[in-house]
Amino acid sequence: MALGTVVRDVYTNTERQAMHRTLRDLLPSGDWSKAGLYCYWNPQNGEALYIGLSKDLPLRFAQHNSLKGKPGQGNKAMEIDDWFQTHDRLGFSIVLQSALADDVYEGNTKLAEGQLIEGYRALHEKFPPWNKISGSTDGHQYVGTNTAIWFDFMTGAADGLVVARRTIRELNDDATADLNEGRIHTSRTGMNYLAIDRKLDDAAILAGLKDTVERDAQITPYLADLYDFEGLRDYLMQPAPHPERLDASEIDDEAAVRAD
Repeated sequence: MALGTVVRDVYTNTERQAMHRTLRDLLPSGDWSKAGLYCYWNPQNGEALYIGLSKDLPLRFAQHNSLKGKPGQGNKAMEIDDWFQTHDRLGFSIVLQSALADDVYEGNTKLAEGQLIEGYRALHEKFPPWNKISGSTDGHQYVGTNTAIWFDFMTGAADGLVVARRTIRELNDDATADLNEGRIHTSRTGMNYLAIDRKLDDAAILAGLKDTVERDAQITPYLADLYDFEGLRDYLMQPAPHPERLDASEIDDEAAVRAD
């Protein structure tokens, strides 16, 4: 099944509250539901640490990061607290759904979580380190050759047009990029189900986007000016962000801050 738009970011121990505020500002919105998948991962080696789902991504982030609730009671706050004892940064990615999606009725995030956890287990013969159960068994039926690549998209190991051209925080600060991503999202979820050579078929996303823009322009002419295919294609040709990649000076600066 097509899972959605992947948005990556990396944060430090002192940035927990800032990331939470960003998620509250970004979700929900005119384009995005607050329900979706999320992944915690190791920025140093791209290892997926935990895959989860939530009907309220900002709230769930707060619970996992010791900002709400009690650590260890239905959350991964203890694991994240322990992580920051020995690491400077933690990767965090979300897989967004459209605001038009009815997650209560359709159960997309529940199915997708089961698909990804089972796909990971099938590939590695184990769960991600912080996962204890396999998620929805109904989602297992969707496991296929395209499943494992979604972990690579979420952890920065692979790039493709399902990955947003901005980080979570950049997307929240860039209204034009947010509008572009919302427009492209339909093509990501509606057109691109199959993996080819360990990447989703980017050509199918572009073809679907072109068809959608042209169709909508015929139905509602004013959209032709609002959504220009050439402009959206140029936007998609920008490189996917890699917040996990720091140069040596930035790593030294972060380590010094953490030591203080």
